[in-house]
Amino acid sequence: MTDKNKGLLFAFIGIMILSFDSLLVRLAATDPWNVLFWRGLFQALSLIMFQLIFNRKQLLMAFIKPSAMLICVSIIFAASTICFVESLHYTQVASTIVIVNTAPLFTAILGSILLKEKLHKATIFAICIATAGIWIIFFFAPSSGQWVGNLFAIVTALSTAIYLIVMRKTKGEQIANYLILAGLIVASFSYFRGAQPLSISFTQISYLFLLGFIVIPAAYMFISKSPIYIPAAQTSLILLAEILFGPLYVYIILHEQASFNDIIGGGLILLTLGIYSIYMLKNEQS
Repeated sequence: MTDKNKGLLFAFIGIMILSFDSLLVRLAATDPWNVLFWRGLFQALSLIMFQLIFNRKQLLMAFIKPSAMLICVSIIFAASTICFVESLHYTQVASTIVIVNTAPLFTAILGSILLKEKLHKATIFAICIATAGIWIIFFFAPSSGQWVGNLFAIVTALSTAIYLIVMRKTKGEQIANYLILAGLIVASFSYFRGAQPLSISFTQISYLFLLGFIVIPAAYMFISKSPIYIPAAQTSLILLAEILFGPLYVYIILHEQASFNDIIGGGLILLTLGIYSIYMLKNEQS
């Protein structure tokens, strides 16, 4: 298998797993701070166990004397997690996922600035069209509360782009340690913001266990490996699959339908990024 195929496969597996996150957050049906507390704690515990088994020495060295890179990247990932769950609390799943999946465009911009990767004219054009799709979602949101959710989703997209750029730059080193510290930051932040982790039922905690202990660690371990083999922008383009699968899972289980403006704005973004992806792949082959 070529490196490119490895990168594509890792990203595809990761996003197929990650697409369950919105559904599990909805099924948990609790305060977002409770969601974040358990998600962060379970994420950290899962990966601590993984590191103790497979990379005990690396784990100890990383946390006895944490580097600035470890702290900064973990904070960025923690911000992404917090803002994603907050966005789901204020707006529809479709709105959140559509905006979050503009990360490929932000990744392309940051890759051009930080990694000196050439920014194609097609990328600039795609950014403009996708931005129009975001504004459709913003301006025709049914309630003012959705503005808050949409803004949280934008922060999530930016944080995701930065995270993927770092993974590309560092060749995926310290992946698990980043996620461990990020999980602990999320859990601590949520607790001090008012989380009441013991106030929810066993069923709710079970959904959050699936989310934090299995879905998030597994998904991001795969996704974080992808930029080792392919450009970060290509990895983030594959994440667009969540636009389809995330709301689909929620619709099948919870029958939550997307609003008209979400369909129009999301369709515009998906079409733009799909065409952009095909164009870039053909341009690379030529």
